[in-house]
Amino acid sequence: MSLQERLTERFLRYAAVPSQSKEGCAVVPSTPGQWDMAKLLKEDLAELGLVDLEISEFCVLTGRLPANLPAGHAPVPNVGWVAHMDTVDVNLSSEVHPQIVKNYQGGDVLLNAEKQIYIKVSEHPELNKYIGSDLITSDGTSVLGADNKAAVANLMVALETIIKENRPHGEIYVAFVPDEEVGLCGSKKMDFSKFPVEFAYTIDCCELGEVVYQTFNAGSAHIKIKGVTAHPMSAKNTLVNPALVAVDIINCFDRMQTPEHTEGTEGFVWVNSIVSNPSQATVSIKIRDHNREKYEAKKELIASAVEYLKVRNPRARIELEVKDMYGNIADALTDDNRCAVDHLYRALEIAG
Repeated sequence: MSLQERLTERFLRYAAVPSQSKEGCAVVPSTPGQWDMAKLLKEDLAELGLVDLEISEFCVLTGRLPANLPAGHAPVPNVGWVAHMDTVDVNLSSEVHPQIVKNYQGGDVLLNAEKQIYIKVSEHPELNKYIGSDLITSDGTSVLGADNKAAVANLMVALETIIKENRPHGEIYVAFVPDEEVGLCGSKKMDFSKFPVEFAYTIDCCELGEVVYQTFNAGSAHIKIKGVTAHPMSAKNTLVNPALVAVDIINCFDRMQTPEHTEGTEGFVWVNSIVSNPSQATVSIKIRDHNREKYEAKKELIASAVEYLKVRNPRARIELEVKDMYGNIADALTDDNRCAVDHLYRALEIAG
């Protein structure tokens, strides 16, 4: 079986396990399907010969591939490989029905003839980069789950290849974490005594040959607005419409600092959810910036907008909760550990 066939076989098997995470849950993992995924991976890792396999109470799966270097070999660092097991929930079916488009020749990709669902080149021009390739897609009724089942398959086939070809290596630790799509809760639950590495690599995107060694500083803001209800016939000077208060808050932000107007390392404030009824509304916001000072300024802007609307709407009750999720990886790079990035570029050169 070729490398491509092995990758495809593993990917399709892992994609078939429904493991969508769920926003707003108080427990980790947020869904039972992630337990199923962790158990399947533990069995596969054991079959490959990894040791110290353990699924924690938070569904974090860790394991170790023992070093096989000859006696007297110079010390090498312990290295970690990481991927998340959950897939995003976008209110589609949790059942994935993958299909393979052989030798893609360009143009729109028909996902579902019955429902007339397409991936359109006009909306996804990146398709043009993969003419001549085989594409794996969903049937349009679900996400495919390649984020991050493709990474899971990659790591498993990499381990399989190293072991079968007896390639020399130091200690390799693996970690598969839950609930990345809903705020990295899974990785925050890791017991790092089970993952004693000097540096680690995460596969989670994007294009072939792409290396990412800096990230956004990331946070979230949740605004709860409690209004005052009244019958519209007698609402004058009484009604406080929480939906309108939410709109006023959103309008305090710069429309040019949103994901549809930014690129590269440019930061943004992304209002990604508004839920409202006559008595209350909630606004969910994602905050991103590579620059730490600009990230903090965005948090202050949101807080100032909330305070301003409290003054304008004294009878409304407005509550703000801001959470930091993760920091820019590049801020942790030093002269001592930057070799982790250099190794990646060297590996890509060797792989062509």
